[in-house]
Amino acid sequence: MKISLVFPPTWHPSQPYLSLPSLTGFLAQAGVKNVTQRDLGIELLDAILTHKFGQEVYTRLMDKVRRLERERHGETGTGSAEHYARVVESLERFPYLIDRIEPAKDTLRGEEFYGIDQYRESLFLIDKWLELISTLYFPTRITVVDNQFSSYSIYSSRDILKAIRDEEQNPYIELFRDWFLPSILADKPDLVGISITATSQIIPGLTLCRLIKESNADLHLTIGGSIFTRLVDNLRRCASVFELTDDFIVFEGETALLELITQLEGKRDFSKVPNLIYR
Repeated sequence: MKISLVFPPTWHPSQPYLSLPSLTGFLAQAGVKNVTQRDLGIELLDAILTHKFGQEVYTRLMDKVRRLERERHGETGTGSAEHYARVVESLERFPYLIDRIEPAKDTLRGEEFYGIDQYRESLFLIDKWLELISTLYFPTRITVVDNQFSSYSIYSSRDILKAIRDEEQNPYIELFRDWFLPSILADKPDLVGISITATSQIIPGLTLCRLIKESNADLHLTIGGSIFTRLVDNLRRCASVFELTDDFIVFEGETALLELITQLEGKRDFSKVPNLIYR
């Protein structure tokens, strides 16, 4: 059985979370060796903190400002006067930022990382670059450590289910579809595990689940992480989330994931899997 473990955005790039390496090591000790792990937060930053991606963003910002010059509606929100002002501001900042974004990324990977001033400056530049990209999806704001979906509440299942389908305000639909979904599916895993640990990962993580399930409904998808451990009672009352995943592993995940793999390979008696929430 081939297993793919995925950590979605967003988490601090200089402080990698160790849930997936721990799970991978546990599975390897138990004899499950065909496991890949991907930190999509790091992979995404690596892809978009580039001069090449910046040129694509610039073209789209120019198209956006032309459309907003012709037609705007309202003071705030998508397509508003405020949106137009943010796009204009982003275009003004673009020449300064594009020449500095790749060196800023390199700082986080080199010896300059240990210099506090260089470290802070690189994070500041990366945050401003992400703010620039975010204007394409206004009023959503991507930061180094968070995702601010101001039109949606992460504490409302109804809002979350809308957000993961909002092509205008959810950048992860496009970014995942273009950058990661093809390679995840091409790897042909039998089981994909998505680890959602922070609130900043809820909408990106569930967006990825939706895209995977819509592309391959037969692929077994499970979600783990401390967020849903805290929401275990809510999960049982929210049938719609099971359109995005086959099940949730709550509380301790190592033994549960190993038993889930065993059942998928054998009798598929999921009642034997500890800490598993399923329909």
